[in-house]
Amino acid sequence: MNFHFSENERLNGKFIIALWRAYQFAHKKSMSLFRENGITMAQFMALEVLYNKGEMTVQEIVAKVLSSSGNMTVVIRNLERGGLVLRRLNPSDGRSSLISLSSKGRDLMDKIFPLHMANLCDAFKVLSKGEKEKMIELLKKLK
Repeated sequence: MNFHFSENERLNGKFIIALWRAYQFAHKKSMSLFRENGITMAQFMALEVLYNKGEMTVQEIVAKVLSSSGNMTVVIRNLERGGLVLRRLNPSDGRSSLISLSSKGRDLMDKIFPLHMANLCDAFKVLSKGEKEKMIELLKKLK
């Protein structure tokens, strides 16, 4: 089958591929860092939100991480089993739980978060501050 795509359709395809490759490139070193420390990217993302924002509900974590609630429930459960997060009943809504980092989770993030940020700095060093700001501005238009 031979499909004929418009120039705009081809450009959209190239754009999404470029975004995906940039994402993969930016996280390549950190993915190894996560594996070495026994966590997945999804687990790191949940830990990162808790590390930087503090205790929150699973629904709040889902909104910050842009994940599905079903997937994040599994991620949180696995982090809890690993002793990296704590779960307690939400006093203002007994139907939900509040999730926070355990001391083990905080120790892990104290160790790997700075290394992850250094990896991102290294990955994006080819871009100027102005280029980064412009890309952020442009990408925010896609909401």
